[in-house]
Formats: sequence, structure tokens, C-alpha cells
Amino acid sequence: MENPYLAIIFASLLIVFSYLFTQLSKLTKIPSVIFLIGTGVALQFVVRSAEIEVPDLSSSLGLLGIVGLMMIVLEGALDIKVHRRKLRTIFAALATSIIILGITNSLIASILYFTLNASFINAFLYAIPLSVVSSAIVIPSVHTLIPAKKEFMILEATLSDIFGIMLFAFWIKDPAEGQSYFEAISWNILISVSVSVVLSYFLVYVFLKIKTEIKFFLFLAILALLFSIGEYFHYSALLIILIFGLVLNNTHAFFRGFLKKLVDQHKVEEIRDEFVIITNETSFLIRTFFFVMFGLTMNLEGLFDPEAIIIACFVMIIIFITRALNLKVFLKSTIFPQMLIAPRGLVTILLFNKIVEHNGVAPFSEAILAWVIIGTNLVMMIGLMASGSSEDDILRINVGDASSTELDHKFDTDADDQNPEA
Repeated sequence: MENPYLAIIFASLLIVFSYLFTQLSKLTKIPSVIFLIGTGVALQFVVRSAEIEVPDLSSSLGLLGIVGLMMIVLEGALDIKVHRRKLRTIFAALATSIIILGITNSLIASILYFTLNASFINAFLYAIPLSVVSSAIVIPSVHTLIPAKKEFMILEATLSDIFGIMLFAFWIKDPAEGQSYFEAISWNILISVSVSVVLSYFLVYVFLKIKTEIKFFLFLAILALLFSIGEYFHYSALLIILIFGLVLNNTHAFFRGFLKKLVDQHKVEEIRDEFVIITNETSFLIRTFFFVMFGLTMNLEGLFDPEAIIIACFVMIIIFITRALNLKVFLKSTIFPQMLIAPRGLVTILLFNKIVEHNGVAPFSEAILAWVIIGTNLVMMIGLMASGSSEDDILRINVGDASSTELDHKFDTDADDQNPEA
């Protein structure tokens, strides 16, 4: 827009509407991303009817997506409490994120292999964006679930993002000579985790010692710098964000023994609360513009291509059947509504655009991408609408039917709060 005031008016209206969509989402349990994408599509019709030329927004979309991913993972990490009694939750989230990603990706790759006439190596790469659960959508959507299910979903979605991006980074480039993909990924995880743990301890300690009032966006800039450097060298820098958030939110668990003297718990709580406000607000802002821009740039002409719709339906069938079977193994029971919470969104769009940049052309019809994103979000909406929204719901589950994770959470939460150093 040539007039800066019109641009400010437009951006301000988007933020106001996004806030209203968030409130409407809480009432109806319809994901706000559906409203945001719909707003972008509506704007596309308005722009076309007014014969206004829309500039190329792909670079802006990519930048918003990267910053948004950082903020959303940090937002999720700051919402998770770590306790040894919750190790089963962490293990279940870790196992399901890896196994579901691997199986789903392989099965979707098989569909793309036969429908796109691509090599299986390329089909596997193309399937990765469609196989990653979007933490950008899961984290703000599961607020109505009981704490045990909410924590599991936040962890699983965040880990799915991390492992999906790692798999994509290695699959899009050849591993070192004499090294397999498995070896390359294993070394990457080992190095990434080691560096992330050391940096997280150091950053939390330094942050607590900073006296100046202007420090939060300084620190976010440092996190962004570390994240970008790590991603540039193809390491899983999201782990730095995740582990930093976990350490900051659980200093009682990570700073033990002689390390306990290094932190002031009262100051930690103050900083943590301010960090939560900043990350929540920033995540909200970025989500708003990202999904509106996605709707604005969506290719509407090919949206109703029958072949694209059929392929998208098969992809979604694979996603939810694979998810239900794996959750049944690791959670044993009460897998509803988790089995239906597998939305595709921000990471899916980011990785798809990276393939376009790498190959020069789209790997498959954007309509497939759009229908999978819309379809998985609608299924999640149905699951959330059908599920209970009260923490007391777990008391209505028979002990024989409840998973050990849920029972651990229900009966240990009070003990955790009373004895945080246990």
C-alpha cells in the first residue's frame, strides 16, 4: 500500500478480527486458523474484484513462519512442568512423535510415488510437510483439555515439528560421504541436544543477572540469533528454544545441588511470567499475519481439482488411522480426542515452500496442501467439540480405563505444587 496510514488501518483491523476469532474459537472450538485462512481467501476475492495487484509475499511468509515457529515452541515449553512422575508422558510424546512421523511419512510417500511418478527418494521428501503436526495450531487449541492431555499434545506437537524439520533438512541434502541418513540424523540429535542443554543453562543464568529493564526482546534476539545459526548449519536449533523454555519454567528441577545457589526462585517466577506474556502476544501476532497471508496467496483455481481432493482424502485417512493405532499402543486407552488432534499448518507451509525454492517448482498441487490443512483442522475441531472441557472429566474415567499417564498427572499435580523440588 502506498499510503502508510491505510497499511496501519488494515493491519490493525486484522489484529482486532484475529482477537475476535480467538474468542469465537474458545466458544465454538472451531480453530482460529480456519477463520484466519478464510479471511485471507475473502481478501483475495476483494483484491481481485478491485483489480489490485498483490506483491509476491513468499519471502515475507517464510520470515513470519520462522519467527512464529520459534515463539510458538517457546510458548509451549513455558507451559510444561517437568517432574520425574511425568517421565511416562515425556516418553510417550517422544515415542509417538517419532514413530507416527516415520510411518505416516512412509505411507504418504507411497501415495505420492504412484500418483506423481516421482522417485521414492523425492516422494519421501515431498511427504514430510504433510506428515508434521503443527504445534502452531495445537498449542492454542488444546486449552480446554485436561492438563495431562494438554501437556502430552503440546510435547508431541513440538517434538513432531522438531523431528520433521530435522528429517527434512537431512533428506533435502546428501549426507557426508560414507555416512547413512540414520547416522547423520543421530549425530545431529546428539550434538544439538548437548549444545542446547549447555546453552540453556548459561542463558537462564545470564538472563537472571541482567539488571537493565530493557532485556526481553534483547534476549529474544539472542535466541533468534542462535536459532538461525543452528538452522544455517543444519542443526536442530529448535531444541535450543524448547530446552531453554523448559529450563526457565522448571528451574527447581534443573538447578539442583550446588546449582540451586545460582538462581533466585522469586526472580525466576517474575521473569517467567513476563516471558509468557511476551511470547503469547508475539505468537498471536505472527499467527494472525501468517495464516491470513497464506489464504491471500492460496491458488483458488486448482482448489476443486478432483484428483487433488482424492489424494488429500487418502493422505488424511493415513494420518488419522496411523495416529489412532500408535496412540492406542502408547497411551493404552482414553486416546480421544488426541487421536483427532493432528492439524497441519505453519510447518507444513514452510517446508512446502522450501521444496519449491529448492526445486524451482511445486512438488505437487497446492490444492492437496490446502485441503490437508483445512481437513485436519476440521477433524480436530470435531474432536475438541466432542470432548469434555473440564479438568474433572478424568474423575469420570474408570480407573481400569484411564492411562497411567493421566492418573499420574491427576493425583500427583497437587504434590508437585506443594513440593516443587521433589
